[in-house]
Amino acid sequence: MGWSAVEIEAARSAFDTSGQHVGARDVIAREALRPEVLASWIRSREAGVDAARIGARFLGHTPEVPPVVSAADHVFDEFVTANPGSGCSLVLLDSSSIVRCRRDDGPELAAVLDGLLVVPGYGYAERQVGTTAATVALHERADVAIGGAEHYHWRLAGLAGAGAVVTDPHRGEVCAAVWLVGPASERSALQLPLARVLADRISERIAAQPHRRTRAVLDALERVRAADQWVLATDGDLLVSSPSFRRLSPTDQRVVSDLVLSALVLGQVGQRHVELPSGACAEVTLQPIHLDGEVVGCVLGGGRTQHGEVAETPEAVRRQGSHVAPLARRDYTKDAGPARTHADAKVRANRELLSPYLRARQEVVASIHHGRNHLLIGEPGVGKRTLVTAQFRAAYPTGRVVSVDCSSFTGRYGVDPVRGLAPTGDGRPQLLVLSGMTTLSPVGARKLDEALRPLVALETPPLVVGCVDSPAVDATSPYGLLLRHFHEVTRIPALRYRADEISELALTVLRRVAGRCSLRLSLQVIRVLEGYAWPGNISELEDVMRYVVARKTMGEVQPTDLPPLCFQGGARRMSMLESAQCDAIIQALYEANGNRYKAAAMLGIARSSLYRKIDAFGISYIA
Repeated sequence: MGWSAVEIEAARSAFDTSGQHVGARDVIAREALRPEVLASWIRSREAGVDAARIGARFLGHTPEVPPVVSAADHVFDEFVTANPGSGCSLVLLDSSSIVRCRRDDGPELAAVLDGLLVVPGYGYAERQVGTTAATVALHERADVAIGGAEHYHWRLAGLAGAGAVVTDPHRGEVCAAVWLVGPASERSALQLPLARVLADRISERIAAQPHRRTRAVLDALERVRAADQWVLATDGDLLVSSPSFRRLSPTDQRVVSDLVLSALVLGQVGQRHVELPSGACAEVTLQPIHLDGEVVGCVLGGGRTQHGEVAETPEAVRRQGSHVAPLARRDYTKDAGPARTHADAKVRANRELLSPYLRARQEVVASIHHGRNHLLIGEPGVGKRTLVTAQFRAAYPTGRVVSVDCSSFTGRYGVDPVRGLAPTGDGRPQLLVLSGMTTLSPVGARKLDEALRPLVALETPPLVVGCVDSPAVDATSPYGLLLRHFHEVTRIPALRYRADEISELALTVLRRVAGRCSLRLSLQVIRVLEGYAWPGNISELEDVMRYVVARKTMGEVQPTDLPPLCFQGGARRMSMLESAQCDAIIQALYEANGNRYKAAAMLGIARSSLYRKIDAFGISYIA
């Protein structure tokens, strides 16, 4: 039989006035306090808990949501939805006694808990607020109910709660505690078993989390699955496919699987046109896989384009010159029906032509997930190392990155360029970036080749990415000896081919180099930057932004604030890629009768991007 609040307050008085534990022994003799409650009072007093104020402090949130928190969110939401009017609040404290989530049944109790700082992100340990059901449960590793005057802090005496520990089913350790709390006047013997049920449900959900992701991927595969259709579904680790897809050649399978992996990482879903290495074309649809409101995977469905779906481009719409109109009016009724598939494919092909950096990023993402060594080529300063490092960090936040500057590697004996890639034993993915491979000497290339060979024998071999500061691969150079270590080659386009991204890149670089300076770019400055050839690529863009910051600390950057080099360079000869982009824009303008809105839709790009490219290429008005 429990004791009354008056008797517990008398025990508190005896506890507070005893300098030693004599008074505490008297309390135990009268059995007014349970041993676990008395032990918590003693720990609270030794920690110097101030019973006159709540000592909780905001400690912040974790960058990633732990599995126990996501599981508790779902379990708490289910309980509150199924039991309206329960009159209690559900709180989860992690193993460090930090409040991670809370659900309230009514505004009155929520206001009380807010005033007591029982708020997500606040530390609510025993050394800060004294005795609570959750703190005692975490310390004793056992379920416990604490109510009314049993709380050490007098402001908590109006509450009654039960704490139940949550055990991680994978590690067998206590990872959190469920605190079911309500008014002391409504204290019930059912609080403790209810808290225990909620804690068990959270543990079960943590145990089933990997299987739930797998189940979601398999369910998505079944939903999209159709006869003679390719279907792939992945969550980044697991990749399942239909029998029709597995009948493709290995090279075609790799291209399609790379596409679904890159779509998952980059979030680019929808219809896509794919050109396969076997020479066939395919139309596929990419859809996200959702689980508890989050994207956990991607599913691809589609197949080869049938011969009847490809319509030959009418002769009347073929451009006869850079600025010469078609010979005859186009019959737009031919676009109805099966020919529309070809038009959609043309839009997607134009989008890839006008956005070359997107295709390069997709190839890098796919190689990272497949563990294929990649060789990145391109002009100096295009951001090869930055691209692969950023995508690797996005895929593996805890992975390790080791960089080797080939320009400083002379191949001296006794120097191991990959010494930082020793087996860690913790299973963390590793990335080795070889920058400046064109500067390798013959001796350095041979020593680097000898150092890379043993990596394939490791239990988890690192991902190797090489950076060649050249738009083409020269197998006769010293670094040609290392080409056998790479499975893929991707060309990173120069900055002058990425006119659509120059404004965003300039703003990003400006924020990084400006520090506390408050600067913004005017529209005139963006036009100047988009019209410049950028022979030094992103490195030159960074130098220009530093020049601006050194001479202007706040306000809007005007063209007069830019260095003179940004206004140099008249007409230049277009490259093959720029010529192809220009031809595609002119063709679209002709087909749209000069309507730039329709032309942008036909090209699959934004209207503002079309305007910038028209200005950059000097395309005259077409009507």
